[in-house]
Amino acid sequence: MTSTAPTPPQMYERLQIAILTPEQMHLHWADAGTGTHFMELVMPLEWEEAADGDYLHCRVLAESIVVRVRADLIKTCRHR
Repeated sequence: MTSTAPTPPQMYERLQIAILTPEQMHLHWADAGTGTHFMELVMPLEWEEAADGDYLHCRVLAESIVVRVRADLIKTCRHR
């Protein structure tokens, strides 16, 4: 199991606001397994704290799929 860096408080707060206010945001992240980068318009749904790191569950609006993104692999997030 790999340990990840703690989520910066400002990122946690920003994502919590987006979850609570059903806000669409542009999210840029990397996939933990492949390293592939994504930049999509998403709707943040839920925050998860797990032993291997923090995760954001969000709906990718273009494809209507839910993805689980490890917080330390989020590069940028900004509101729409």
